[in-house]
Amino acid sequence: MLGEEYLKDSIERGKQPRTMEQRISRLNAHILPTIGDVPVTKWRVEHSRAVMEKGGKTLFSQRGREDLRGQLSALRKLAWRLGWLDRSVDPLDGLEIGRANVLHGATAQYVDPRLRPETRQVRAMAAAADKLCGPEGTDPLMTRLPLFGTKIRVAGFGGLRLGEQNALRAIDVFFDLGYVHVNGAWITPRGAPGFRGPVKNHSLHEVPLPRSLMRGELLPRVAVLLGLPADAAMQRVLNAQEEERQRRASLALREKDRNLAWWNYPVPPEEEQWLFVDTVTGVPVKPEMHNERWHRVRRWVDENDPDNAWPKTIVYRNLRHHAATKWFHDELGEPWEVVAQYLGDKLTTVLNHYVRAGEDALRASVSKLADR
Repeated sequence: MLGEEYLKDSIERGKQPRTMEQRISRLNAHILPTIGDVPVTKWRVEHSRAVMEKGGKTLFSQRGREDLRGQLSALRKLAWRLGWLDRSVDPLDGLEIGRANVLHGATAQYVDPRLRPETRQVRAMAAAADKLCGPEGTDPLMTRLPLFGTKIRVAGFGGLRLGEQNALRAIDVFFDLGYVHVNGAWITPRGAPGFRGPVKNHSLHEVPLPRSLMRGELLPRVAVLLGLPADAAMQRVLNAQEEERQRRASLALREKDRNLAWWNYPVPPEEEQWLFVDTVTGVPVKPEMHNERWHRVRRWVDENDPDNAWPKTIVYRNLRHHAATKWFHDELGEPWEVVAQYLGDKLTTVLNHYVRAGEDALRASVSKLADR
């Protein structure tokens, strides 16, 4: 019953489908088979230890074990709130899990600089995707994603999450202002059609992109989506974009839901003006297909441009780490507060991921000692 209440509470809190799938999986795979028949009033730390021991047999990553413990903690909090467990009883008191070794001055969420790709590697991957997925490509499995190279640049120089990249539309690009408006995410529940849902944490944000990317690659695509020639002048595209935004805003005003605006007015996925699509389905690509194509590009670069090979230890989502550190912070010189705004994250989250206490002092000392 506590598990059922936990899932119900998660739905009421508006958790995303992927999050719900993970919570259901942990509940059914580890928690219920181990202590499902234990009355909540009798739940004690030895039961929690049994869950972690069972989970440890199949959860090999530190993150996976931490997530399982976090779910036990959420169940405990809910049991207290419902009055099913006396608050003097803590079934997690004394429950320890192995901690990963971290650098001095770093948090457990800290991303090692070796896992932040270099700009030359980002450019090499994007160029390879242009070649393999563009009009000159010969593999139909690759040409199903015609703007894959552009998508990689949006990720590497804008820091958008994969769902945010997939959800970009013609009306979300502001060419005159030099940024994209991040206001949604493409969500693909298991066994159900994908749909455009809210951005993570419901935090709308603007992300600046290089002029060459905005006007050289996104502008022709947006022009075509709006029914204009690919070489249409920027002002014509701006006018068409604003007309479409105003049309949606007017439709939103007729709805009972006062939270609707131009950017979240619902449109059937097959009729939406997506920037990046799977040409076979006409909607954004599924994550599984995206990742498979990504690895094809990675292998091509490994064989044909080994000096800029993309390490297997660095996954696609680490393009976001490149945007945050190598591009926004180092190249553009933006302070971490601004980087957090661009990423749509809290400042504390960004600092925990990328900043190690004393790191600047360490670099200064190394520099002073270089000639001694």
